[in-house]
Amino acid sequence: MLEFFGKPVYIYPEQQALNDGILMNNPSREFEECSVITTNLWNYLEKKASETSMTEQIELLDVIIRKARKIYVKDKFSGDNDRNFFVIRGNSQFKNVWFVRNEYNNLTAMRPEDY
Repeated sequence: MLEFFGKPVYIYPEQQALNDGILMNNPSREFEECSVITTNLWNYLEKKASETSMTEQIELLDVIIRKARKIYVKDKFSGDNDRNFFVIRGNSQFKNVWFVRNEYNNLTAMRPEDY
């Protein structure tokens, strides 16, 4: 890749993104392959959880992460999705969540606009 494209113009490492508050360690323990999530996703889940008094944001995240683990473990990817990038499809009530392979060979959970 370096021979074809040359050196990267700019690198934003995960640790810097954690320090800056763009990323956070994944508070869900449902899927070890997903090590970090974007704070934008966490804030979105907080907003969705506040729409009902019966749900907390960690519960919403756990549901998403469990679904991601199921897709990943059972190799049930759709379309051009694979172990490096796949989507938990949303609906009219809930937006899509992306899972993208990161520099530590784990997955980062994010909203599409975070990419």
